[in-house]
Amino acid sequence: MGFSPDQTRAEAIAAADADSFEQLSRIEFDGASDIQHYVRMVRDISKRFALELEFAAEDLEARLRSVPPATEEETGMVLARKAMRVSKHLKRSSEAAKEVGKNATKTWASLRTHFEAQMGGQEAKVRPKKTIDLES
Repeated sequence: MGFSPDQTRAEAIAAADADSFEQLSRIEFDGASDIQHYVRMVRDISKRFALELEFAAEDLEARLRSVPPATEEETGMVLARKAMRVSKHLKRSSEAAKEVGKNATKTWASLRTHFEAQMGGQEAKVRPKKTIDLES
């Protein structure tokens, strides 16, 4: 991803993601290929977002560890623990973004499972209805 010297990394990512979201909103779901394309785009955006959040969490934790102590009793271990507690929220956000991608991918698999006959696959399986013989 290239960006100009006047643009920060975060601004470049935001601009690229805005373009991706605009592309997503233009997909009409007119056919299976549209659905597959949409799902792949969501997966790819989610991967990039998860990676960005993961890097941000690591960077934030490292920077917070370097903050000078507020009191003499506050040791490096205390600061490290505080930094870890703060950055864990971004780490959890990263995991959630990964889940978004995984679940979007499951959409395609579910479509294939439930609409296989309509997609030119095997004929739909008709299950015989179960009946209960109440006279016996």
